[in-house]
Amino acid sequence: MKKILFILLLLVVILAIIPLFLPKTLHVEQEYVYDAPTGQVFDHFNDLKKFTAFDAWSKTDPNIKLNYSSPSSGEGASYQWESKDRNLGKGSMSITDLRENEFIDYKLQFGEMGDNTAQAIFQKMEDGKTKVIWSFDSGEAGYPFQVFNVLMKGTVQNNLKQGMINLDSILTKYNAANYPNQNIDSGGMMVVEAPAKRLFGVLQQTTTLDEEMSTAMNESFGLVHSYLKDANQLTDEQIGPPVVLWKQYDTDADAALFYCGFFVQKNIAESGDFEFVEIPQGKFLSTVHNGAYDAMGVTYARMKKFAESRGLELSDNTYDVYLNDATTTPETELKTQIYIPILK
Repeated sequence: MKKILFILLLLVVILAIIPLFLPKTLHVEQEYVYDAPTGQVFDHFNDLKKFTAFDAWSKTDPNIKLNYSSPSSGEGASYQWESKDRNLGKGSMSITDLRENEFIDYKLQFGEMGDNTAQAIFQKMEDGKTKVIWSFDSGEAGYPFQVFNVLMKGTVQNNLKQGMINLDSILTKYNAANYPNQNIDSGGMMVVEAPAKRLFGVLQQTTTLDEEMSTAMNESFGLVHSYLKDANQLTDEQIGPPVVLWKQYDTDADAALFYCGFFVQKNIAESGDFEFVEIPQGKFLSTVHNGAYDAMGVTYARMKKFAESRGLELSDNTYDVYLNDATTTPETELKTQIYIPILK
């Protein structure tokens, strides 16, 4: 009998001690980097209709009933869920605070447990990507609900991780369809790191008429090429393809200002109108325009649209590298690589 009483007393002591070693709250967080602009990622966390499209918790039950507030985004927006799955049951989530493209705070209620919170923090990275730190914090719980915190930590962490993966898939499919980032030679867009370059050439000022600009370019390329080859004994391999560095292209003022020349590593004496122009090292948005030169405006427009979708700010001092000889290459096979400096 004494042995039984001792065991019972020991169990009581253990049950009394266990809560001291169990966490009263649960904190879980996950990080993920998206190849997408901060504004686009923020929008999916801010609009609760888009949120439930990737949130792993909401997708557990395909028959879950969701009821959204109107509007479904912004501070004060909320949604309620109801599921026959006892692990989901009834609950709600609301946005309690936010700062655009920086953070969103949520309040979550699972049945009678209404002190749970979550937060998404958004960090714009230098390469145009977005880091998200998504966290969940439970309300303070007493024993035996402390055991629930321990048992649920892995499940909550997996839900956050899977939700981030789901969102990545949604963004990747959307951006691939609307802002292709495929092989650069096929017209895809890429952010590239380019070293500093020295353009040796001449400055030209014309109207924005294609014919006038083309004539000025061809004459300039011929003059600079002759000076480099005949007066300075550079080979064609040392001279490389022709380059145009744009300083101004204003259709409203009908004015174009640009340098025509070649990237040259060797020190060449500047003479008359021939001069060096330094292009600093930096990040550039780049693509290859395939086809006629007079259609390059379409490619530039695509690049600007792509930059807007990625939250990139571009400079006007772009440069074009003409990769093949227009005098011997069919117009449909012409290739021009475009570089636009990224300011931030």
